[in-house]
Amino acid sequence: MVSAPLVSAQDPSDQSSPAQDPSFQNIGAETFFRKSSIEAIRLSPDGTHLAMLYPSDENAVLRIVNIESGEIEASFATRSRTGVAEFHWATDERIVIATQRFMGGLEQPMLTGEIFGLNIDNTRKFQMVGPGVGDFAAFMIENLLPDDPRHIRVSRYEVDRGSISRSRPSSFLLDIDNRPPGNRTSMMRNLRSEVHSPLPWGQLRSDYDGDVRLAYAIDDDMMLQVRFRHADEDWQDISNRFIRPALEGGFEFVGFSRDNDDFYFIQRSSHGTLGLFRYVVEDGSIASVFADPDFDLSRADLVLSSGRDELLGAKFNGHVFETRYFSEHPEVVLQRGLDASFPGERVRVTNMSRDGRRSVVAVSGPQRVGEFYLLENEARQMIFLGGLNTDLPVDAMATVTPFAIRSPDDFVLSGYLTKSADADTALPMIVIPHGGPMGIRDLYGFNREAQYLAKHGFAVLQVNFRGSGGFGYEHLQRGYGQWGSGMVDDLQLATRWAVQAGHADPDRVCVYGASYGAFAALASVARYPDDYHCAAGYAGVYDLNELSSSDIPFLPGGESYLALAVGTDVEELHRQSPVNMADKIKVPVLLAHGGEDRRAPLSQAEAMRQALQEAGQDPAWIYHRGEGHGFYDQENRIAFYESLLSFFQRSLE
Repeated sequence: MVSAPLVSAQDPSDQSSPAQDPSFQNIGAETFFRKSSIEAIRLSPDGTHLAMLYPSDENAVLRIVNIESGEIEASFATRSRTGVAEFHWATDERIVIATQRFMGGLEQPMLTGEIFGLNIDNTRKFQMVGPGVGDFAAFMIENLLPDDPRHIRVSRYEVDRGSISRSRPSSFLLDIDNRPPGNRTSMMRNLRSEVHSPLPWGQLRSDYDGDVRLAYAIDDDMMLQVRFRHADEDWQDISNRFIRPALEGGFEFVGFSRDNDDFYFIQRSSHGTLGLFRYVVEDGSIASVFADPDFDLSRADLVLSSGRDELLGAKFNGHVFETRYFSEHPEVVLQRGLDASFPGERVRVTNMSRDGRRSVVAVSGPQRVGEFYLLENEARQMIFLGGLNTDLPVDAMATVTPFAIRSPDDFVLSGYLTKSADADTALPMIVIPHGGPMGIRDLYGFNREAQYLAKHGFAVLQVNFRGSGGFGYEHLQRGYGQWGSGMVDDLQLATRWAVQAGHADPDRVCVYGASYGAFAALASVARYPDDYHCAAGYAGVYDLNELSSSDIPFLPGGESYLALAVGTDVEELHRQSPVNMADKIKVPVLLAHGGEDRRAPLSQAEAMRQALQEAGQDPAWIYHRGEGHGFYDQENRIAFYESLLSFFQRSLE
C-alpha cells in the first residue's frame, strides 16, 4: 500500500538556506558536540500537557507545559551530574521520573536507583524510593499499571559499593501518592505485594494485572536462565524452551499480551537473525511472529498501539531504515502517512492521547539529528516543538550513502560513506571503526563525528566489520577471537574499496576510533602501514591480555564473555595487541584518555604511549584526570574534537 503524505509539515530547516550561508561553512565543534537542546517529549494521556526534557552539562530539567496556553506549569531539576533516565505519565496529573548518574562520554549512564513524582500543578514533588529517602538500594520502574492510577510496579536491587550486587532482586507495588517521611521503615510502608526473584541479578516482569510472572537472568557461564509462574504459584524453570547461550540466543523480553495468556520476546530465528516470538502460557509452545531474513530486530524497533496492547509492526535498522506493518489498525494508517511525509527517515509516534486526537512524533535521519512535532490528528497539522540541535539543519548536512562489499571469505561487509554532496573529487578520508565491538553496529542515522568531519572537507567511512551486531548470528560469530585480525582486515578491505571507487585520496587516509575503535585504529596502522597515514585513539584498549583489569569481568557473565569473544590464547592475544606492535607504527598518532576510565583503564593508554615513545614516536597526548570512558565535560569534549580535527589536517596536508 502506497500512502500519500499525511501533512506538509513545516520543516524548521526550510526557513532559510543554511547550506549557502558562509558562516555555516566554518561551523565548529561547539555546535556539533554540545549537549542536545531537548532530549525527549511525552504527551499527557488526556492530551492537555507536554512533559519536555532539557539536558545540560550539569543536570537535566523536566518542564510540564500546558499546550493551550504555552505556559510552564511545573518543573523538576536533577542534582549535579545526574539526568533523567526515563519519565512517564502515570496519570493525567502525575509524572514518575527515574534518574541516572553520568559517567564518561562513551558510557551508558548509571541509574541512581531513585524514583521521583511530580504533579502538573508543581505540587507533590518528592522522591518516592531510593537512597535519598533512607533505602540504599536501586529501584527501577517496571510496569506503569495503566489500570491502577495509584500504583506502579518497581524492581529493587541491593547495592554493593556503588554497583548492583549479585543478590536476588525483588518487586513491589509502589504507592505514587504518599510521600515517605525520609527513613527506610516509613518508605517501605509505601511498598507492598513484594515478590522475590528466584534468580540472582536478572529482572522480574509483571503482566497487565501487575502480577509478577517472569524472572530471567544471564548466569556466570553466559547461559540464559528463565523462570515462570502462574499468579502466586511456585516458580517453574522454563529455560530449555529458549536458546540458552546468551550471545547466540539474544533473549530480550518484550511484554505480556493484553489477556495475559502469552508473552512476547526477542530471540534468534531460523534465519540466524533476531526476531519476535510469542510464548503461549497454556502449553509452553513458542510461535514465530516476525523475523527479517537479513537484519536483527530489537524491542525498541517494535511499533505498538497507543494503548501499548497491540503489535502494529516494526521499524528496524537494515542498510537503511526498514518498516514492516502487521496490521491495518487505524494507527497504522496514521503511521503510513507519517512515513510518506518524511521519506527515508525514521518516524515514530512516541505517544498519543487517550482520545487519539493528539500525538507526539519524533523524526530523525542520516541528515536530521532529531526533531519533535505535535500532531493534531483531526486537523492533519504538525507543529514543530523542538529539536536536539536546530543549528544543524538538514539541507546543510553531508550525504550518507550505504555500501556493501563481499569479503574474501565470502560474507557481506556493509557500512556508510559520508561526504559533502557536491564533492566530485577523491577526498582525504577518515575511517572510523565503531566501539564494542561485539554486537554493536553503525547505523543509518545521524552521526555527529561523521558530519563534523565531512563539514571540514573529509570523507568518512564507517564499516560494520565481522562481529558487528544487527546482521544475524553468523556475522556476529565471525568476530570471535578476531579483534586484532579479521576485524582489522575488514576495515582495510573497505578502505581499499573506497579508494578504488574514487571516493578517497589513497595518500590522505587516517583511521580513528573510540574504545575498541581505538584498538582497531592502532592495529590498522601497524598491520597496514601503506593504507593509513595517521591514527587516533580515544578511551582505547590496546592490550587484550589486560582486559581483565577493566570492569568487564565484574559484569554478569563478563569472564565468560571475554573468553568467548576475545579468546584465551595469551600468545595470540599478545600478537593481536597494538601495544606490542609499536615498532611497526610509522605515522603520527594521537591518544586521548580519562583518568577515571573503568572500562578501558588509563594504564592501557599509558602503556601504548610508552611503547610508541620507546619505538621513537612522540604521540600527541590528551589527558583529563577526572574523566571516565570518554569525556563527559562539554568543554573537554569540544576541545578534544577541535584537537582531533587539527591533528587530521596536519597529518594529511
